[in-house]
Amino acid sequence: MSFQLNSTPRASASLPSDKQQIVQTAEALVDGVASSWKKGKCYKHKLTRNPTLDGDEVAVQTYYTTIGSDYWLSRASSHHVTPAVYEAVVRELNGSTRDRAPTSDAIPGPAGSRDPTSWQMPDRAARSRRERDYIEVLSKVDVVDTTAAGWVLVNLEYELGRPMATREFNEWVYPVEPYTATSGRERCMVVSLVADAPLRDPHKHTHGIYASVELLEYDYATSTLYWTMCTTSDAGGNVPKWIQNATIAKTVSKDVSFFLSWLGEQPSQDPAN
Repeated sequence: MSFQLNSTPRASASLPSDKQQIVQTAEALVDGVASSWKKGKCYKHKLTRNPTLDGDEVAVQTYYTTIGSDYWLSRASSHHVTPAVYEAVVRELNGSTRDRAPTSDAIPGPAGSRDPTSWQMPDRAARSRRERDYIEVLSKVDVVDTTAAGWVLVNLEYELGRPMATREFNEWVYPVEPYTATSGRERCMVVSLVADAPLRDPHKHTHGIYASVELLEYDYATSTLYWTMCTTSDAGGNVPKWIQNATIAKTVSKDVSFFLSWLGEQPSQDPAN
């Protein structure tokens, strides 16, 4: 069953179940950003603690396009990091950990994938639970369900500051453990779709929608991490969509420095150690 990455809410029955198809669809979106999307502003942010091998300033290039009726925004950045820091990034953003022990419940990967015993994902919801640690405005994460195909249903609440009401999102999250891409680099990703699920508090909360692809790509030869994220979203409420579209690029670009600074504060993530 073919599917499209868009802002349409989905019930569990309409979710794609073929892993290779999910990967190929997500890769097609991300791989087309630099060549076919419009180039936006390049934002530069300072790291308060630096786990990379680069300087303390990070550059984040943004892109944007319209697909169907959805406005899409992308950010792309590259960072020189040690393999140990790369594994930490994958653990936090993807939920996979390096482990040579075979796992019996691994979901088969796409053709050409790396030895599946080199990485494992013991908890497909781990990545979603960890987001609260490094996203300041994310106040609550509730893992609701996991389908047989590996989609994780999560309910998220964001506090954007008064007088704005709590934003509540229902998302289907599909993490893909690292595999070797046709380029020879190692890739992993997280695909998020809008879930057709009831709000926890429809009276006090504002309904938001969010779909995305977040892709990590690592070149072991050059110790370079390429981090790309594409999203279409709507925070709802009284903020016009055109205003959201005009401001989301700067907001999304800050996610890179926020996360890397947070990672640098964790034990054993300083490249000088």
